[in-house]
Amino acid sequence: MTFNYSESVDAYARYSNAPYIQFLRRMGLLIEIEGAQGILITDSQGCQYIDCIAGYGNCFLGHNPGRIIRAVSEELTSLRPFNLPFINGIQARFYQKLAEIAPGDLECCFAVNSGSEAVETALKLARLSTGKSGVVSTTGSWHGFTFGCMSVSEPSMCGQFMPFTQNVRHVPFGVEEAVENAIDELTGCVIVEPIQSENGAVVPESGYLKNLEEICRRRKVLLIFDEVKTGIGKTGAMFACDHDGAVPDILVCGKALGGGVMPIGAVIARRTIWGKFGLSFPMSSSSGAGNAPACAAGLATLEMVESEKICQLAESKGNRVREGLEGIAARHPGTICGVDGRGLLQSISFVQKNSTMKVISECARSGVLVMNAFCDRSKILVEPPVCIGDEEITKVITTLEQAIISCK
Repeated sequence: MTFNYSESVDAYARYSNAPYIQFLRRMGLLIEIEGAQGILITDSQGCQYIDCIAGYGNCFLGHNPGRIIRAVSEELTSLRPFNLPFINGIQARFYQKLAEIAPGDLECCFAVNSGSEAVETALKLARLSTGKSGVVSTTGSWHGFTFGCMSVSEPSMCGQFMPFTQNVRHVPFGVEEAVENAIDELTGCVIVEPIQSENGAVVPESGYLKNLEEICRRRKVLLIFDEVKTGIGKTGAMFACDHDGAVPDILVCGKALGGGVMPIGAVIARRTIWGKFGLSFPMSSSSGAGNAPACAAGLATLEMVESEKICQLAESKGNRVREGLEGIAARHPGTICGVDGRGLLQSISFVQKNSTMKVISECARSGVLVMNAFCDRSKILVEPPVCIGDEEITKVITTLEQAIISCK
């Protein structure tokens, strides 16, 4: 049985998620897609769109990167077993590469199926290592949709699912004194995003992450950096914490790690806290985690980031995007109240929260795809793949400004 697009939309709404279909329709994003390559998406009418959503961050290397697809295809056609309990060379090479690119002395690795699973595993590792259940997190953060992740995410986004894990304290992002004051005898770890992506690409002041590292060392609690959205070159460094020279006890990554081809997440930690990991099977029991095709995608992605100087490209292209967004803000002070972000994770803030939906829809009609921040709908995220060119950056900025003007 085959479905045309209208039938597919109806079936998706009926059997899976009608509110998501309604959301896409309101945003002007209910588009019948025929193909995608690099920065461009092509619909069934042959119209092309510059994609600055990029799979919510998964497609940082662009759509359908040949290098990643070939690596995955090689594993899929190898006739070797993909999953546990068997171990093969691609998994070992992937873990070794993760250890090589991780900051500081982080070197013990474990692959999971998503960023949310990586955060869950990091929280369990912290509890296993310290014996303490308390967690300090920040308001405005977003760590994922599982119960543990929502427990440490922005509380206002998760109220209907409460009660969550106990002994979680939320403090303002970017205020290291608030973190220190929240630590008590029950605290086992502090978890932060080096840049709060879904709160609008909020960048803390320089030194914040390094100060958190010092506080956690002194107070003998573990520090977790959630780099699911910010890692793998997007901000102009392999990990966003590298900009501050900060090294956590545990780092988690995902999204772009799979090259937009395979879902994968990873946990990287210090060896000193890894000792009990293998002795706690329920912590790491996922029959599909670390499968060979996903590890092949992860390894190929990391090799591509290094060999093609992706970090430098993200920094230089991000600077051009930032310059364009700041120009818009300067020309429309009554509509735009700020620009934030780093590298190719940028945002533009609107004075009126309800303006963003109209602007997003207008941009889509003009061939540019953007999305607002999940935790702050007054901000539109601009996070294109690193393969975006100068002409495409110019079109994104021009289209965004024209949409802002038309929606006033």
